[in-house]
Amino acid sequence: MGVKEDYFAMRGGDLTEVDNGRFNVTKNEVDRHAFKVPVLRNVELTYPYFHDGSVNKLSEAVRIMGVTQLGKHFSEDDIQKMVSFLKTLTGEYQSVFLSSLKSPK
Repeated sequence: MGVKEDYFAMRGGDLTEVDNGRFNVTKNEVDRHAFKVPVLRNVELTYPYFHDGSVNKLSEAVRIMGVTQLGKHFSEDDIQKMVSFLKTLTGEYQSVFLSSLKSPK
């Protein structure tokens, strides 16, 4: 977690065993701080985000991922466009659109 910038330094606080990621399973050093990422379907409803549940807003998760994974500081307009796209990945169940359920902005 953090190809371009250190997510854990950005987040602050002490590292926990959970922060070790896949390393906890494989015991392979290359897997330390690597995480199995779920699909993006219904991502607007699957908060809190990240392995540590530290982020409740999808827009904040997009901002953090831009910085830590890509080294990019997206404008608010770009973040909102990405969030709008991600919200299109929300499905329906028994003819009820899941996006009608309450979620943080």
